[in-house]
This record gives sequence, C-alpha cells and structure tokens, in this order.
Amino acid sequence: MHLTLCTLMGGESIMKFKKLPAVLTLILILAPLASADWQSVQLTDNSYAESMPSIDLDPFDIPHFAWCSNDDGDYDIYYLTEPTGIPLKTTDNNTNDLYPCLQVDRTGNAHIGFKGYDGHDYEEYYITNIGGSFCEPIQVSFTSTDVGVFVPDRSCLAVDSTGVVHIVYKYGYYEYGNWDIYYVNNEGGSFGEPTRITDGGGATSYVRPSFALDRDAFVHVAFEDGAGIIYTNNTGGSFDTLQVVSQGALKWHASLGIDANNRAHISFAGYHGGVYYVNNVSGSFSSQLLLSGDNGVNGPTSLSIDDSGHIHVAYVGGIFGNTNSQELYYLNNCTGPFGNPEQITYNSEHTTQISSCVDATGACHIAYLEGFYGSNDYEVWYTTNGEYAEIPVDTYDSEGCAQSSLLLQNCPNPFYSMTKIRYALPKESNVVLSIHDILGKEIARLVDGCQRPGSYAVSWDGRGARGKELPVGVYFCRIITDGGIATRRVILQK
Repeated sequence: MHLTLCTLMGGESIMKFKKLPAVLTLILILAPLASADWQSVQLTDNSYAESMPSIDLDPFDIPHFAWCSNDDGDYDIYYLTEPTGIPLKTTDNNTNDLYPCLQVDRTGNAHIGFKGYDGHDYEEYYITNIGGSFCEPIQVSFTSTDVGVFVPDRSCLAVDSTGVVHIVYKYGYYEYGNWDIYYVNNEGGSFGEPTRITDGGGATSYVRPSFALDRDAFVHVAFEDGAGIIYTNNTGGSFDTLQVVSQGALKWHASLGIDANNRAHISFAGYHGGVYYVNNVSGSFSSQLLLSGDNGVNGPTSLSIDDSGHIHVAYVGGIFGNTNSQELYYLNNCTGPFGNPEQITYNSEHTTQISSCVDATGACHIAYLEGFYGSNDYEVWYTTNGEYAEIPVDTYDSEGCAQSSLLLQNCPNPFYSMTKIRYALPKESNVVLSIHDILGKEIARLVDGCQRPGSYAVSWDGRGARGKELPVGVYFCRIITDGGIATRRVILQK
C-alpha cells in the first residue's frame, strides 16, 4: 500500500511513499512533519537478491546505507548516500562480499566492514571513501588454512572521535563448529594483530557479535554462545571475564548500545518468543525486561540510544514457523516506561535483517530487508518516523536507475555558518551549481564543470564571491545540468 505526496514548491518531484496500513493521498508543503507517522520507501527494485542492509546518519542527520546485491552472479557491496541518491557499487571482486556494517564519521566519510570470499575462505575486509572514492578492500583478518574457514556472520564496525576504526568479527573453523569473537583496530595507521575476545576451545561457539564504543573509545561487545547473551568490555585494558546477561531459554539476536555515561544497553530476542532488554546502569546488569511477550517474536533486534539517553528498539516478529508473516515493530521509553510496540509493516512477507539509528531530534531511522521467504527477490527498504520527507520515486526507471538530475534541500536549513547541498546525476553532464539572491543575481558559484554520474555534496559557508560575508535572509540554490534546471530556497541566519 502506498501514500502519494505532491509538493507545492516549483521544480519539486512527486514523491511516493509506502504508508501502512492505510491508503491515503494528500498535499504536503515541504516543512517539518508534525506527526510521528512512519514513512517508508523501497530503496531497491531489482529482480535479483539484495541482502544485509546497514544504516547510519552523517553529521547532518542524512541517512546513508550499505547492503550487498547479487547483481552479477555474486554479491557485491553497494553504498547509498541518501534515499534520493544513486547506489554506488563499491566492490567488484567476482566473489561474494557479505554482511556490510556502515558507519559515517564526524566529517561525513563512510567506513564499511564486510565479509569477503576469495574462493577458499571468508575473511574480514574494510573499505572507506576518505579521499573521495572507495579504496580497494583492506583485509583485516588472516587465516592459517584455506579449508572452510570463517563462516560468514555479522560484521561490526565503529569509528572513534580520533578517526581510529574498530572492528569486531566472528572467526572459526566450519568443520569443527568452534567460532570465536575477535577485535582489531587501525590505531597507528594500519590494522594490527587481532585480539581474540573469547576462547571456546572447540567446546563453545560464539556468534552474532554486536559492539559499540563508549565515550573513551573502549570496546563493549555482546554476542551469543548458543544458549544466551554474553557481554564483555576492555575498559580495564583487556577484555573482562564473559558475563551472561540473559535468563531462561535460548536467547539470540543481541544488539548493544552505550549511553553518555558509558553504560551498556542490550536488546535481544527469545528463540520461541519475546523481546528483552537489559542494562548495567546501576553498575551491574539488571534482570531482563520483557518488551514484548508475543510468542511469535523470534527475529533480529536493533537498539539505538538518542542524545537524551532514551532507548529505541526495533525488532522483527510474526507467527513462529511462518516465515512469510514476519513484520517490523518498534518501541521506545521516551515518555517513561517502554510502551506497546508499534507495528510498522503489514505486508505478510518476510521482513528481516534490520539496522537502525536515531537522529538529533530523537526520530528513528531503520533499514530492513523484505521479500518472500525462499525467493530470490528481496529488496532493501528504509523507514523513519522523523522529518526526512524527500524521496522522489518518479525520477527512477523500473530498474531503479535515475532518469533526471536531483537537487536536494540543503541541510541544515535554515543554517548559520555552514550548510551542505546535495545533488545526483544519472549520467555525465555539465553542471553549474550557484547561489542567487532574491532578485536572481548570482552571488556565488559552487560548481562549474563536467561531472561523472553519481551523488555529490557541496558545502556553502554563506559567503559570496571572494569570501564576502552576506546578510541574513533568503537565497536560492540553482543547478543547471544537461537535463534541465532546478532551484531550492536556502535560508541564512546568524
């Protein structure tokens, strides 16, 4: 079911959203959304399999995405700078690249950890677009044999305030079923020797790691041991003794976040039902709190913490054993105790592989996978209960390719000292991006030249030609390409 939104501003595109469960049509002026209704958009529309989406927000709270796509007989990693952008293929190794984990650093650069298969075994790899384009994959794990090593599992990556990249991953021997959790970083400029966090010794396998950095860049990790949820950290210099933080029957799909006081918060699911939450705010882990007792809830969870310390949990639930009835749910404790979960999707399809984050306003952004179980046609979706309402769909053909240039609203807007202007080109084009006053006079030219297809971002400091400081007021950003002209209003404040 879909909701169609038409803007009243000149040059804007008709926008089509997935809006559930109702079918509505309305007129929308581009302004902050007053409600917290969920708006969803399908990011991919292909006849081949997409998988394993990951989402993060840049310093302007614009969502960025990574996923893997089996578009040419093997999986490759794709990166999207925003819902309206053009997906970029970042790897093309003729082997399977899987389980990407994306984080955008404080300067807007993307960092992705993923599993790469070289024809013999899987290893952990890392790529970044520092410098403008994505680097060649950097191998950060190393095996001593090429026989069935390192079964793929969730990649975990985070970047600290100094730019150091931290990666946690699962590694082990497929034949013997013993997998351990490892940690590595590139402090000093290159990735060093990995640290083994666990030592199953062949008797215990540790899987599905989730990790986060605290404010002091110490590493906190949660994972499974085949029965329950385990937690550890290296705040004392080395990783502590493993703590079991779940009770009762089998628990899995943990997701971990760290608050401003360096305390851990973990969500997880019960194999035969229930979504749970624990924290160590009091110094030790509390008893697990049941967030949803639905017996059909047994899918992945994703936990995020906003700037006010509120906890946001997304999870997948449905009828146990019926894989084509898995839906997306969400709840938070922003107004006190956790309330009743909101059901976001109503598709009677297989929703899975979710990733979430929270912006500065406390709105949640979720990337998820949706399709019919057993099919080869899963698609990546994005949903938010926030204000991101610029997702034009009519500029794409049936294969998801952009057909015209896109000029997005600058962010932030209004702005004080710096704003970022984003645009996308479906094909090579001459581009002139300029700033004009209310009389139409050009006062600054930001781009002038031929550019290749792709998504671009240009910063403007609110100054005119030769660095002249401009008065507060309304200005207009105009882009001229081979495909036409588009204009956006820009508001400068002091």
